[in-house]
Amino acid sequence: MKKLLTKILAISSIGLLLLPSCKKDETRVVSNVGKAGTLTASSTTPVLTRETAANVAVTFSWPATSVTGYAAPVSYTLQIDTKGSSFKSTKLVEVALTGQTQTYTVGALNAILLGMNLSYDNTTDLEARVRSTVAANSISYTNVLTLTVKPYKLASYVYVPGAYQGWSPSTADSLKSPNSDGLFDGYIAFTPGNLEFKITPKKVWDVAYGDAGSGKVSTSGGNLSVPSAGLYELHLDLNALTFTATKQIWAVIGDATPGGWSDDTDMTYDASTKTYSVTVALIGGKQFKFRFNHAWDVNLGGSTSSLTQNGSNIDVAVSGTYKIVLDANANTFSITKQ
Repeated sequence: MKKLLTKILAISSIGLLLLPSCKKDETRVVSNVGKAGTLTASSTTPVLTRETAANVAVTFSWPATSVTGYAAPVSYTLQIDTKGSSFKSTKLVEVALTGQTQTYTVGALNAILLGMNLSYDNTTDLEARVRSTVAANSISYTNVLTLTVKPYKLASYVYVPGAYQGWSPSTADSLKSPNSDGLFDGYIAFTPGNLEFKITPKKVWDVAYGDAGSGKVSTSGGNLSVPSAGLYELHLDLNALTFTATKQIWAVIGDATPGGWSDDTDMTYDASTKTYSVTVALIGGKQFKFRFNHAWDVNLGGSTSSLTQNGSNIDVAVSGTYKIVLDANANTFSITKQ
């Protein structure tokens, strides 16, 4: 009996010791975000151009959002989306911020707009707001601002409709200006008998540049043309209205070839396979290489699976007629005795 009483008293003492702890566990620390202030922008119609990329396009400002209860830090997020999408479209941009201002240069804002795939040709209305958060279920939003914007292209293009592809601007190959500075370059493969073309700024015939003579182009000029079929590097300068077309020629040269080491044997370009080929009589026990545009500045040698600049001469074991096919993009070639 005495032992039982002792156990009861001991258990009661433990319970009294635990009681304050149970009361402490019921204490809750709560933070609530207050009403967000008014979001303002230094401009709601920023003009974006490549020339002003380093200038300030817009500065967003908003007051600090109040917090009641525990003084937890507030996280701010700038949200930008197309107007009328309720900030739920696939174009939604969210940027985590610190402080109560956010400034974007023209270039930085343009990069955001390019990521949203907005139109280059027409203005787009966007909506912006700031979200204030102290906990997952404690969120407040500022007012919504409307921004009217039109991004500029980092790169621009012109198009080359011609006989080689059916005179269709909508499906024509293009020339690219990486810096949108009016200088365009690209490669076009012209097929036999289909050597004439024009250049259009858009994929329609509204404006077309043609041959104005003496390497010049104009919107009133006739058809441009190249002298023979093959792959050409085209260069257009819309600032000076000048144009050049340089044929891309690969050839075989060497003492195994008909011209020896002093005269190239040109290869023919195949636009469908993007390879060059030639069927030629070669001399056994001799050598050859591939040479670009009849100069040694670019020449390839080595093995069928690995051609390199200034590579070793290629041996011909047995005399005969061979078909040689060069893939200058992959730096490989094949050689087949006929």
